[in-house]
Amino acid sequence: MQRIRRSVSIALVALLGAFVVPALAADPPGATPATSGSVPAGEGSIHAEMAAEMSAELAADPGRLHLAFRPGSRPEPLRQAGTMDPLAAAGGLPNGLSRVVLGYLPYWAVTSELLPSMNYDRVSTIAYFGLAARSDGTLTRSGTTWSAWASSLMTDVINQAHAEGVKVVLTVTMMAWDGNYTSMSALLNSPSLRTALANEIATTVSARNADGVNLDFEPMPNSLQTAYTAFVRDVRTALGPAAELTVAVTGGAASWDEGYDLPALVADGAADAIMAMGYDLNWSGSTHAGGVAPIVSPYALDVDTAMADFLDAVPASRLIWGVPYYGRAWTTTGDELNGRTCKSTGTCTVASWAIPYNSARTGAEANGRRWDPAGQVAWYTYASETYDAQVQAYYDDPQSLDVKYDLVNQHELRGVGIWHLLMDAGRYELWNTIGQNLLALPFTDIDDSLHWQAIVWLSDQGISAGCGDGRFCPTAPVKRDEMASFLFRAFGLPDTSIDHFSDDAGNMHELNINRVASAGITVGCEADRYCPSRSVTRAEMASFLVRALHLPPAATDHFDDDAGSVHEAAINALAESGITTGCTPTSFCPNAPVLREQMAAFLQRALAS
Repeated sequence: MQRIRRSVSIALVALLGAFVVPALAADPPGATPATSGSVPAGEGSIHAEMAAEMSAELAADPGRLHLAFRPGSRPEPLRQAGTMDPLAAAGGLPNGLSRVVLGYLPYWAVTSELLPSMNYDRVSTIAYFGLAARSDGTLTRSGTTWSAWASSLMTDVINQAHAEGVKVVLTVTMMAWDGNYTSMSALLNSPSLRTALANEIATTVSARNADGVNLDFEPMPNSLQTAYTAFVRDVRTALGPAAELTVAVTGGAASWDEGYDLPALVADGAADAIMAMGYDLNWSGSTHAGGVAPIVSPYALDVDTAMADFLDAVPASRLIWGVPYYGRAWTTTGDELNGRTCKSTGTCTVASWAIPYNSARTGAEANGRRWDPAGQVAWYTYASETYDAQVQAYYDDPQSLDVKYDLVNQHELRGVGIWHLLMDAGRYELWNTIGQNLLALPFTDIDDSLHWQAIVWLSDQGISAGCGDGRFCPTAPVKRDEMASFLFRAFGLPDTSIDHFSDDAGNMHELNINRVASAGITVGCEADRYCPSRSVTRAEMASFLVRALHLPPAATDHFDDDAGSVHEAAINALAESGITTGCTPTSFCPNAPVLREQMAAFLQRALAS
């Protein structure tokens, strides 16, 4: 059975709130030295771990996290055209997504400080986490979790999500990681209590105009397997067929002997999909430090194995793969990759803690980011004065998530699940990684382009249909004749009857070349000639855009490599407008050819400004 022990209780205000991050070679605020043999015995999945830590923090200091929720009005319902299948293929997903993106939003992230960082364009479902089920067949309708669900902030989340076609579902939890299954057994073994809870869940969802439910009961003993499946079917009946229903299971549920009947959970009349928690594969009690979701590991269950086992149990179209926006640190015996943990040796101070993305990134910047080539995750290490031991921290970042999203696409899974949203608050790279991998991109060859978003914009604006065969050819140089057509479409230039040049007769872009010349954007490459097949240089691009936009002259000389260029004034005007920052901080590289992906970025910045 999957386990994850909490060696050190760390305030989630340090994990999430106000973008607090650790300093160089520092340990998290609130951490205290723990000697071997005196580590707290708490255990559970990361869902349970973070929820328990937050509960403890609120009990100790109710005002510390500033979660003073005001009641909210009933949100507006979701209104979207198209398929009623709640987790349909690309045609039924919002915002151009090609796969489901389910993101958990825990109550402690429902704050005015964090919510402005939510990107509703990059998710298809937001799962509020969560309300606890009780053994008497009711939901917990008191305390901070209920107040957050019913709050004005959550009303705003639901309304904004619905405006973007994004669903919001309620996560209903029941945790028994202490090994006491009395409450879970009392609930699930009673058909009347199961039905009562299912009906209350449906009523609660309807009252907030939410769109479905994510069930998170963990761990699940074998003795309750049949009863839990029956409960999932009860919830489906209470919600109706159009609501979204997913079931969260541990990452080892298909590999180990756990009480989830995976095929039955997604059979007709049950859930739409399994949300496999593809993390916690390395945990606080691991013998070796490593990623919580390593692609390959000699020491722990890894993503390759776990995903293959799930695919042996359920169809790919029914599987949502969970990815972590957090990492984990351990005290270790040394600084070598996948070092032995102090927990496993008993020779040094035992400690382990979860690290949200923002803190992990800052730790890596301070201590040097390294790469685990087997696990395909980032990591860093430092000597801890607090523990008088080495610390190793492993975390997922855009590079490692890109590998996981590739697996999801290769196996044609239903989508991804994120634990949890807003651990990257104030940053954009993880949202961009979703877009780069899980949007229905207009071209097949742009997912690795630095300027993929500009290329998507170019396509959306009708400025480019690509280079043929569904491709954009992002690294191909832009020819001057192509540039004329791009400029015509971008700026909506009028027709002309004037034939300006002698060397473009019969060229498919001839009309647009003349339109650009009549608009005063080009004077050709020399008298009476346009040189249509020649590549556009960066200097020429500057002059094209400055003339098209009628930019004023610049007062500053921005670059040191354009002196004497006939395009120098245009280059400086372009820089002054913010459309270019050069090829280096002090250089523009005026004679370098403009690549098609760079052209997309130039045009997007030009028209946006």
